[in-house]
Amino acid sequence: MKRLMRSMLASGLLAIGVSNVSQGAGDGLVDDFSGDLSAYSSTVILDANGGGSNTSAWQISNGQLQLATTSYNGIEQYAFIYNSLTLDVGAELQVDVVHSGASQDIGLYVGGSSPNFNARDSYLNVYARNATTVYSRGFVDGVGEVSLHGGAISQPAFDTLFIMRGAPNSYELGYYNGDTRVIVSDRNNILDNNALFVGLYSDVRAVGTLGSWDNLRIVPEPSTMILAGIGGLAVVALRRRRS
Repeated sequence: MKRLMRSMLASGLLAIGVSNVSQGAGDGLVDDFSGDLSAYSSTVILDANGGGSNTSAWQISNGQLQLATTSYNGIEQYAFIYNSLTLDVGAELQVDVVHSGASQDIGLYVGGSSPNFNARDSYLNVYARNATTVYSRGFVDGVGEVSLHGGAISQPAFDTLFIMRGAPNSYELGYYNGDTRVIVSDRNNILDNNALFVGLYSDVRAVGTLGSWDNLRIVPEPSTMILAGIGGLAVVALRRRRS
């Protein structure tokens, strides 16, 4: 139902020529992971292993993104940024996820400053810890943590994570369960985040392959999409009637 509704709304938008919605450096689908990863920059934003490092690599397998760790030295958290991608006000960042069961988190990342090694600053994230748990978190200045929200979900199923920017510094973070949109957390004016650094997030805590991510995309926020889609479908119907 959710995918059908989105398809109908997209058809309405395209029919009236609305293909370039405001969403920064990318319209609709950003990456379906059918190519390579040259557009991304990976940064270890937390290195909690006392100076050592894991042996990890981002990889594409069967058209889906994974993070494979073959040697584990300690906890590492990653920001995997799609270069020049931004999230405008009125847009929603989405990615399809299937948690592989490895340890520990896969999700989305939206930040206000360029990620630096071993520094957690000015970002928000939403992530799946396993197949039945979704959290939202963030950091303000490398020390100040944006409170952890989320946990085991009431209906243990999800297929998509999202971060929606409703105002310059106002965000909704959550997941889709079929056609149901569930907000895990509202973040309003708690950190300086202008969404100039957008991509994926992961937290590695063991050897294994974390994944998968698929169909990274930016779409209009749901209320805007519905109104525009209804309007577009009405225009299409009127044109067909006149013809």
